[in-house]
Amino acid sequence: MAGATEQKPGIPLLAKALPLVADADITFAEPWEAKAFAIVVKLADAGHFTWPEWVECFSKEVAAATAVEAVGGLPKTYYEQWLDAAERIMIEKGITSREQLVARRFALGVTGPGHVLK
Repeated sequence: MAGATEQKPGIPLLAKALPLVADADITFAEPWEAKAFAIVVKLADAGHFTWPEWVECFSKEVAAATAVEAVGGLPKTYYEQWLDAAERIMIEKGITSREQLVARRFALGVTGPGHVLK
């Protein structure tokens, strides 16, 4: 199919955008990215959601960013997508509420579309 991303065997589709260095360690540009990553891993490890549930939730953010880019827009960064998915799954699973996230942003002085971890 013309224009489609070719999938290499053994490499998950979601991993294509994961920032890696030559030795395959995950890299973080900002401390909040590492926090967001760690929170999702810890919540999954604690049984709040399964990894397949996370992948499904995160896949929706990746698809949304891909759609924005396809029409010439500026998509969210990988970890902005990760954080949006983390907030969504925490709300869906009852770990927190939208109101609690808004209150946390307010307490931190974050206004607009910012996230609590930034």
